[in-house]
Amino acid sequence: MNFMNLDEQYRKPNSKFVIIPKPIEGDVSYGKGSNKGPEEIIKASKQLEYYDEQFDQEPFLKGIITADTFNKDQFPIFLGGDHSITINAVKEVEGHQDDFSVIILDAHPDCFHSWNNSTENHRCTTQRLSEKHKTLVVGVRSMDRDEIEIINNNEDINIIKSYDYNEDKLKNQLNNLKDKVYISIDVDVFDPSFIRNTGTPEPGGFTWDQVINMLNIIFKNKNVIGSDIVEFAPTENFRAEAYSLAKLAHKIMALKNLKH
Repeated sequence: MNFMNLDEQYRKPNSKFVIIPKPIEGDVSYGKGSNKGPEEIIKASKQLEYYDEQFDQEPFLKGIITADTFNKDQFPIFLGGDHSITINAVKEVEGHQDDFSVIILDAHPDCFHSWNNSTENHRCTTQRLSEKHKTLVVGVRSMDRDEIEIINNNEDINIIKSYDYNEDKLKNQLNNLKDKVYISIDVDVFDPSFIRNTGTPEPGGFTWDQVINMLNIIFKNKNVIGSDIVEFAPTENFRAEAYSLAKLAHKIMALKNLKH
């Protein structure tokens, strides 16, 4: 099964964009089903238009392949799976890139040192990434009191809460990051009026247009080297959401084309 079901000439091994499914679900906190997310997103991608009218780009012309791995000249988009897949995804990117920061769009800071006897639980993702990379989390609107202390004592983790967000705050935080960045998108960053099928939907999230505008700002100011979309847990009435997340991946490719 291939993203967008492209003709073979547009999905060769040297394709610019690589979709990497990671249907992994560990010890999740609430709703289950994120292991089915990659398959449904890829299925829905067959309905996408090849042309992105917003950014006037046709990513497929540079090739889009669905594979298990990528090389240093390719742009990977990992599809989860729960948010713990980002830990290993970033390790894979480290094999091809150095000296980069991480931006996470997420309703939760995921800053615990350990959760349920695991240091690689989805609730530990930001903590693990910050051990090597300065990390910014945007969209936070639910957290444990212990995480406040963890964040305050870790100079490599910064957050922007969803109800405090504005473009100036984002741009200021981008100034503190490396030129190269990796973007992780936990779909619970969206308001549940838009994305309901996720492990822990939180009210007060971002709209589609807000997230696309946010990504546009990041791509304009940074060299984005890879991304992931995680925590989509398709259980009921999810067709529109699967299609929207396939389009989100396509928007990311369009923005990469536009910048480079």
